[in-house]
Order: sequence, then C-alpha cells, then structure tokens
Amino acid sequence: MTRLFAILESVDRLRRAVVFVGVTSIGASIAACEPSRAVDHRSPPPAVARNAPPSTTNEPAASNPPAATEPPASPQPPPRRPGAFANVDPNDDGIVAPPDLVPDCEGELARANVKFRAAALAVHEQKKSKIVCGAPQVVVYVSGPGKIAYSSPPLLTCGMALALASFEKLVQEEARATFGAPVVRIDHLGTYNCREMAAYPGWVSEHSYANAIDVARFVLANGKTIEVERDFDLQDPPRKPSGVFLRAVSRRANDEDVFSHVLTPYFDAHHKNHFHLDLARYRTDGTRPQG
Repeated sequence: MTRLFAILESVDRLRRAVVFVGVTSIGASIAACEPSRAVDHRSPPPAVARNAPPSTTNEPAASNPPAATEPPASPQPPPRRPGAFANVDPNDDGIVAPPDLVPDCEGELARANVKFRAAALAVHEQKKSKIVCGAPQVVVYVSGPGKIAYSSPPLLTCGMALALASFEKLVQEEARATFGAPVVRIDHLGTYNCREMAAYPGWVSEHSYANAIDVARFVLANGKTIEVERDFDLQDPPRKPSGVFLRAVSRRANDEDVFSHVLTPYFDAHHKNHFHLDLARYRTDGTRPQG
C-alpha cells in the first residue's frame, strides 16, 4: 500500500509539471504576438497638433502629458487693395509713435511711379513738450503718377508718399469727369511740424512725423482754381461743380482707404480752409457732417 501511494504521488507531480510547462508556453506565445506597451520615459511622446481630430483608439492615455506646443501662427491678413494705405488694424489704435517702416520703400515708390529724393528726419524728443517727433523713413516727394506739381515739394513718410500717389490718380479721375481738364498743381499748407493737435491739446499730430499733408487748393490745366475754403459746399448735394469735385475727392480718399484720416470743413473750424490727410494708426471720417 505504501508503494502504491508513492507511485500515485509521482504521477501527480508529473501531471503538475506538464500543466505548468504548457501554461508557460502558451503565455510566452501570447506575449510574442502582442505589441509592446512599454513607454520610454526618457523623452516625451510626440506633441499633439492643435485642432487635430479626436483619437479613435481605446488605448489608455499615456502617463506623460503631451509636450507643450508653439501657439499657431496668426492668419495672414488679406492682401491690401492696390492704392489703399489707411491703417485698418483696430488693435494698434492706442500706439502714439512714428509710423512703421515700409519694406522696400524705394522699390514701392518706383513701382508707384513716384520720383523722390532721399531725406532724413531724425526721431527725437522735443524738449519743451516732451513729445516724440520725426520719422525713420522719409522722402521728398518730387512728382507722382498724376503728373501734378506742388507748391513746394512735400517732405513725407514713405507710406504717405505712396498714399499721395494714389490720391493723385483719383484727383485726376474726378477732375476730368467734372471739368474735362486735369489738375496740374496742388497747393498745400505743410507736412512736417513737430506739435500737438491744434484742437486737442495732449494729442500728438501726425504732422509731427511728416505723416500728414494739408491740401488747400487745386489748379486745373485751363487755369481754373478750386479752393477748399471758398468752394467746399456743406450743402448736400453740392450746388456747384467745384463743390462736387471737392466732395468726391475727399470722400473717395476716405471710403477707398487711401488715408486713415480725411478731415474737411465738415469736421471742425480748424479745417475750414484745407483737407487734412494722414496715415494715423486710428481712423476718422471727417468727410461727412459730424455728430
């Protein structure tokens, strides 16, 4: 009997060994067929792109958070309409400073058919008022695409010179449409003047940067003159051709975004005798009744 028990115990040990070997072999086979889930913690997992579609996998999330990604680049603004130079960005309205540089200024002026002379107007702080004046990129405007002479060659920022070239084109279109003759001269009251605004003390004028021009008179090829002080008509519609012309060129300069500011006698008494044209960072339409 004792011998029988010994034999049975040996058989049982053998059966257990066979089962253990079988289970171990099956487990090894399963492990060999399954992809490894091990995570290498020496480097972060690939960053997830912003706005990527949601994952469809049922895998658990990685223990490490995704690496920080760079914020997406701001979308590029739409191309500027040819001839428009007004500032249309509402986010920089509070900046009081000389205008930004125009990339490839000389090339842009040449393509706009502007003849000019290089000039310098150092950026500086006025001792008395402490306002900053001057601009880093100015030219003397000799002539433009409209073939218009000026009472004196305007000293202007590059941006204003380009805008003035655009203004000449619409001036000639309106002069020919209204009078059948082109404008041959524009008389202006100045461009650069380091000062605050006449009507708003504490506000720096764009004249302080040579970023403005005050236009007072247009002279036609037939000798006729159109003066802002004499001919601008507050009546709507204007009663005379000169008033029609002045209304058209001022409103087109504003509505077609040629300049940021177009101030006329409609705006206030300080502009009863001229159009103020500039490229400020903020916008004002002074070509219509105020208030």
